[in-house]
Amino acid sequence: MSAPSRTVEQVPVTTLADGHRLGLTVHTLRGAHDGPHLALVGGIHGDEPLGPETVRRILATVDPAELTGTITAVPVANPLALAALHRNTPLDGLNLNRVFPGNRTGSVTEQIAAVLCEILADSTHLIDFHSGGNFATVDYSYLHEAGADMSRAYGCSLLYSHDSYVGSATDWALRRGANAMVSELGGGGQRIDHYLDKGVSGATNVLRTLGMLPGSPSAPPVDQTIVTTLTVIQPRVGGVLLSEFGADQIGKSLAAGTVLGRILSPYTFEELEVITAPYEPSILVLTRESMTNVAPGDYGFMVADGATARPA
Repeated sequence: MSAPSRTVEQVPVTTLADGHRLGLTVHTLRGAHDGPHLALVGGIHGDEPLGPETVRRILATVDPAELTGTITAVPVANPLALAALHRNTPLDGLNLNRVFPGNRTGSVTEQIAAVLCEILADSTHLIDFHSGGNFATVDYSYLHEAGADMSRAYGCSLLYSHDSYVGSATDWALRRGANAMVSELGGGGQRIDHYLDKGVSGATNVLRTLGMLPGSPSAPPVDQTIVTTLTVIQPRVGGVLLSEFGADQIGKSLAAGTVLGRILSPYTFEELEVITAPYEPSILVLTRESMTNVAPGDYGFMVADGATARPA
């Protein structure tokens, strides 16, 4: 037994060419009794600021005196990317979520990953918070065998059963024997409060499921569904994307061939591409506001193959 505590520290990573000392801010909440060690990580991708804010709100709701176990939180895993609102680190162009476990003598992104592994080395559970980026909105969570109870308790209606991506923080955690899940909520400036509330309530329910907070966990949604095929639909051309479906329609089942959006030239106004739903049925997972600019290969939409869906 130990005295409950809440601490904040700066963990150094490296010194940049401009003399700036790059570090990671780590919050630690220690409960009065031993128990699981849950890691909360946000901001691995800098264009996903809902993650850091979700982590802040979760920590604000937890009283260490009521906590069993330990929470280690890194709200901003990639400060350089967050400052630029960019998915990748501007200095070396790398995606932090593909370089774990990193390299302490490598490029800046590789060093960040290596330090994160040191910070989270004792964690038994991990929630990695992501969202749809600057222009897209998403709503689902990953389902892995080690951490399936967390994913179900988190409360998303759609769970994606898929192998972890090699080099991701989740893959690193799973390979070292931890339980892990990825939250994909919000983004694109749409329904911000809804997704922040959903992330906080989901994480709180995970804490109760793990026995880290008092109270009985809530049951998963009755419509919770598992899918095994999820496809990102990337436009072949750039221009103005006019979306047919808003964030409030995520989760909707659509017939194959349904028009998801159209790309127009902002110069000539001609229609350059029509994006349609590929599966029968297609479940809408990621969409955009009614009008956004896109470049070739951007995340346009994301749909799940409804033929793979089964009750959770």
